[in-house]
Amino acid sequence: MNLDDSTVSAPGDQTKNKHKPTKAKKTKDQKQTGLKAAVVPLDGTANDKLTEKQLRKLEWEKKLAEQKKDSADGMEAVSKAALKAKRREQQEAQRQAKEVKVAAKHEPVDKLCGNLVSVTSETDIKLPVAPQAKKLPGKSNPRLKKSSRKHVQWVQHLYSLPNPEYSSKLVNFNGVHPSFVKLGVWYSERVILGSNERCFALLGAIKTLIEDIETPPTQDFYRHVEDMLQSCTNYLQECRPFAVSMSNALRSFKLQLRPVDSSLSDEEKRARLLGAIETYISNDMVKAWDAICLRVNEKIWEEDVILTYGCSSLISKILLRAKNNGKNFSVIIADSRPLLEGRELLRRLVSAHIKCSYVLNDHHSSVMKRASKVLVGAHALLTNGCLMSRIGTAQLALAAHNFNKPVLVCCEIYKFSERVQTDSFEYNDIGDPDLLYSVDGSSAPSPLRSYRNSSKLDTLNLLYDITPPHLITGVATESAILPCTSVPAILRINSAENM
Repeated sequence: MNLDDSTVSAPGDQTKNKHKPTKAKKTKDQKQTGLKAAVVPLDGTANDKLTEKQLRKLEWEKKLAEQKKDSADGMEAVSKAALKAKRREQQEAQRQAKEVKVAAKHEPVDKLCGNLVSVTSETDIKLPVAPQAKKLPGKSNPRLKKSSRKHVQWVQHLYSLPNPEYSSKLVNFNGVHPSFVKLGVWYSERVILGSNERCFALLGAIKTLIEDIETPPTQDFYRHVEDMLQSCTNYLQECRPFAVSMSNALRSFKLQLRPVDSSLSDEEKRARLLGAIETYISNDMVKAWDAICLRVNEKIWEEDVILTYGCSSLISKILLRAKNNGKNFSVIIADSRPLLEGRELLRRLVSAHIKCSYVLNDHHSSVMKRASKVLVGAHALLTNGCLMSRIGTAQLALAAHNFNKPVLVCCEIYKFSERVQTDSFEYNDIGDPDLLYSVDGSSAPSPLRSYRNSSKLDTLNLLYDITPPHLITGVATESAILPCTSVPAILRINSAENM
């Protein structure tokens, strides 16, 4: 009876004890085989729910195992370098698409040429290449090119935002005189080069503006000129950043806009401003050139071999004046791509029967032994004594320093700047990088063209570099031949005279 009682009384316990190992065993088997197994229901509803839960869990584990297997196979097939390259391509495509989206907001319809550039949505962009406008006969628009160029990230601050195409402004642009519109086109297309030429052209445009301006009855003449000049200079800044000589000349002219005598008529004020411009051109530019020519000619001896770089209008005047004075000397002209400005200086000197040699800047060390002195022009002379000039000047000055050759910088005082700069990346002017892919400035096919659209190459065309003061022997100005450290003293004297 006891045995029967124990046998009969413990059916629930036996069922429970049998069920647990059965569940564990079947779950393990199901994990290994990945097949669906049916559990025999013992308690009805509870066991049915447990069976459904088991099936769902097994299905999920099977799917997870397949995903891990596929992922492991893919990781074995693709190397780390390939993954990095793929990520780089994705990042580059995203950046290009972002640039195209930003550029599309600033590129209006070209009403004169009939060019139409439009980007409707991000879905239209299938390749990481910026779209370009269709080329029509005639000159291409440099402003349109700048908006689609690839920028070098570590000098991103030197790039200006894409501006509206100035071709539409040739027809009508409120607040800008036509002479400034034409001058802006010349600046942007690099028709006018050199800080002296750019400053002289700016003063000529200001003269034209003053001659043509008509003052409203309710506004002062000086105030109206100042407002018009501000809008015109803002337009020029969009086309190309101002040179130091242009900024100093513009600052000097604005000092003349201070009201002196309220009883003067508009015509008298107009004549006063025109006279101030003529005085500035005569004293700070023309007479300064004559004085510098006299001082440098004293340093040119018979049978001298003078090495110069590029084409400087002041250096050209100095050498032609020395030839007219009967001195016998020869000139070596070093030049560099892509502008090859030295060819213009070579043409001027050869037409004056001066013996010349022409080399590229890469080979100046081979001719440095023959040179007796080095003459270079200047874009600006900074407060810390550094020279800012066309790119390649620092390389030439360093080679001259190694060969113990004197380096004389010819610079007018109106090019002195209060800026302090020790490298070429803090402030500079950027040229068209496409010019670096041409040979000798021609449009003939070049082997470098194959690298133009390379994703691994970023092209940077800086126009100026910085030469440290210890490489410069002296600076020839209209006052005297001075050391580079005298720039702050000259600036203090000029500011005191203008007060």
